[in-house]
Amino acid sequence: MSYVVLARKWRPQRFEEVIGQNHITTTLRNAISSGRIAHAFLFAGSRGVGKTSVARILAKALNCEQGTSPDPCDQCLPCQEITAGNSLDVQEIDGASNTGVDDVRELRENIKYTPSRGKYRIYIIDEVHMLSTSAFNALLKILEEPPAHAIFVFATTEPHRIPETIISRCQRFDFRRIPQGVIRERLKEVLSQEGVELSEQGLVLISKEAEGSMRDALSLLDQIIAYAGKDIPDDKVIEVLGVADRKLLFEASLAVLERDAQSCLEISNKVYNYGYDIKQFGKELLEHFRNLLVVKVAQNPERLLDLTVNEIEELREQGGKLGLEEILQLFNILLKGEEEIARSPYPKLILELTLVKMAQVKKIYPLEELLQKISKLEMHLGGAAPIPSPVSSGDGMGTAESRAAEERGELENDTWNGLVEFTRNKKPMLASLLEKGKLLGLSQKEIKIGFPENSIFKENLQDADNLNTFDQICRDFFHRELKIKFSALSPEDCPPPREERIKEKNREREMEMEARNDPMVREALNIFGGKITEVKLGTTGREK
Repeated sequence: MSYVVLARKWRPQRFEEVIGQNHITTTLRNAISSGRIAHAFLFAGSRGVGKTSVARILAKALNCEQGTSPDPCDQCLPCQEITAGNSLDVQEIDGASNTGVDDVRELRENIKYTPSRGKYRIYIIDEVHMLSTSAFNALLKILEEPPAHAIFVFATTEPHRIPETIISRCQRFDFRRIPQGVIRERLKEVLSQEGVELSEQGLVLISKEAEGSMRDALSLLDQIIAYAGKDIPDDKVIEVLGVADRKLLFEASLAVLERDAQSCLEISNKVYNYGYDIKQFGKELLEHFRNLLVVKVAQNPERLLDLTVNEIEELREQGGKLGLEEILQLFNILLKGEEEIARSPYPKLILELTLVKMAQVKKIYPLEELLQKISKLEMHLGGAAPIPSPVSSGDGMGTAESRAAEERGELENDTWNGLVEFTRNKKPMLASLLEKGKLLGLSQKEIKIGFPENSIFKENLQDADNLNTFDQICRDFFHRELKIKFSALSPEDCPPPREERIKEKNREREMEMEARNDPMVREALNIFGGKITEVKLGTTGREK
């Protein structure tokens, strides 16, 4: 006897043997039991999900010699003939080969004859969407007033190409893609009966490659058995399917997450040297990053991913290295790269460039963190927070207290400089007066400004008009009413003479050049998209 391929050998013969389509088989069983049988059915769905198999089982259920029943006997002559595909009462027509109106007219003539054995004449038209417009019009005439003994079952992978006038006269059933887990369980049954040894990882690869088609999964298994025998190692499965080892996917994502561009190039070479399909690898890597995203956002990713427990844990570990925004950015880069890989005559080059580009993505700061930084900066520049009174430093002051004193001093300088710049934008002349003074203290109700003894600048600032203007500027800057108080500076607190100020300006210019050439500063400018506006000395003489 000639060999029967697994897809035919393990084709379901009863409703309960159909997997992944319970919503359809249950409805049909109930319709048969209640006698509510339509004269036309439309089975729509992707390839290999059971459309034609269910049509044959329906035909057996209607024409079984034991009577119309959702559980045909499979022993009588009509059942055996339908199973073998040579029943006179059940005709399977290929819509792709019989597309013309003459074919439908011939069918219309034959449909008048009563069944030879069973109760119904059943016409199963596969790929019905391939019929011409004139053929659909001729078919419509039959569907409007069909004989009582005639039942039509239309199967299609493209229901959108069928005229609405035909669809409206049919009971439509949409077949779903079969989940990978369901395909794996069915394959385990087949392997057990066939005496074939295959690991769980091999089953995962086959069920994933089948893309929801049970027929494709059995065909792939048949091919693998023919190549590797009945004891199949995982590397043979990978070799036959032409897919990349999943270890490579995890290695690639880890190299990207660790910003290791060299490892990305080495992995690309592995994919090429092992003979994997680079375009297929791009698709699998895209799905891999989608899985990273799912693990990052889903509380129970096991329900959404057809992966082993160990793979999900490894995804969770890798996903913990990045924030959600960064994973989304990497996914978008890879999505564009995968599209270019699919179209390019140089897929390896595009894969390398895409992986390196992903590895060069800079860290993305969460919006909340940036807002906190901006808020803190505004407090420093805008003086929204009161400046505590200076703490005198004694010999016993600890490191923490010294650091706090330094920070207070820096905050005072930042607030004063911010006020001077704010005034310069409003009244440049007043700003030139303030530059000769110094901030001595700031509280919720009072600002204290010091000038050298008998300073003409203080006298000009105390002029009634100038003082009123400055009072309004302080309210705008600090967002509250403040009493302005002037004091005399001690000699050590007085601003430095002109020569020292010139030296300080020169030092600031040198510091600015150093800052522009500092790698950390350049990195910060790149991250925030900013620019250097000012470089100053802190209160301790350190650059800031």
